Amino acid sequence: MDYASRLLSFIPDSKLEAFALNTSVDKYSKKLQGELLFKLLFYCTVTEKDTSLRGMQSALESSLFRALSPENTSLTIAHSSISERLSTIKPEYFEKIFQLCVKQYKKSKEIAKNEIVRYDSTIVSLSSKILDIGYNLKGGDAEKYKLLKFTVGYSDIPDCIYFYTAQTYNSENVALTETLVKHNKKDKSNITVFDRGITSRANYDKLTDNNIMYISRLDPNAKHTIHIENILKTPVDTNTLTILSDSWIYLYTQHKKRSKHAVRVIGAIKKADGEKISFITNIKKTKAKEITEIYKSRWEIEVFFKFIKQHLNFSHLLNRSENGIKIVMYITMI
Repeated sequence: MDYASRLLSFIPDSKLEAFALNTSVDKYSKKLQGELLFKLLFYCTVTEKDTSLRGMQSALESSLFRALSPENTSLTIAHSSISERLSTIKPEYFEKIFQLCVKQYKKSKEIAKNEIVRYDSTIVSLSSKILDIGYNLKGGDAEKYKLLKFTVGYSDIPDCIYFYTAQTYNSENVALTETLVKHNKKDKSNITVFDRGITSRANYDKLTDNNIMYISRLDPNAKHTIHIENILKTPVDTNTLTILSDSWIYLYTQHKKRSKHAVRVIGAIKKADGEKISFITNIKKTKAKEITEIYKSRWEIEVFFKFIKQHLNFSHLLNRSENGIKIVMYITMI
């Protein structure tokens, strides 16, 4: 309990109260109000291996939790009521708490001017009989399941979270591009790193039009014309790569339409097996070796996803409604 108490001390009660007023989260509830549900979910997430509705009911009645929330010492609520409240409570309240945590964390440390933010998506798959929302993959047994996509921006903490359930977001060209544009509206100084989820030439142009600096991977055999020839005088070695070229090119679509903007492509071979590998970016001044090293740091978001799934039970859904899923998502990230 002391661990949960110390973590919660970073979030002032005055802020929780202000967010409750701002979002009207308690308008139709007198018992299980936003602040109490937040603290209960948070407490169970950091103290229980497998958070469940019955576990939350027991925690609410425990002396440990009541020491954390003394204003609710006599409160008793059925697990079914907790489930119902998760289905109806406004997720905006929890989103504001998450955003406060990100803001306070960044304020407490010096953030580099060109902060590296890695983006990727993780998918939760459950039976269509269980899940009320989500999209399907076509064909065979895949249609029996519904998928939820969580797209996250991660620096050394999760900076942003977007939740996608519509069929169109099955494509990372849609989900990832939309996330990048939304999240980078306020701060254009970040360096955005993502895997090969975006392949659309129009989307590369869209990122450049929105002044988003990005680094990703590109198919070495992508159709193109040279804009500026290889500017490397000699090959450059890293621990894992030999960089052979650094050029600006125009890419072409399958319909032979040329991209609006030229992109910078860095060609290399892997020392381990001789495989060709290409990096794509719109960043002009950073050296080719640094571009490849920045892309290599993308792996940190994979480690992050593995952590929240294994240690915070992220794939376990307490509630099948969109509201409930979003709330648990925010609690996990907080």
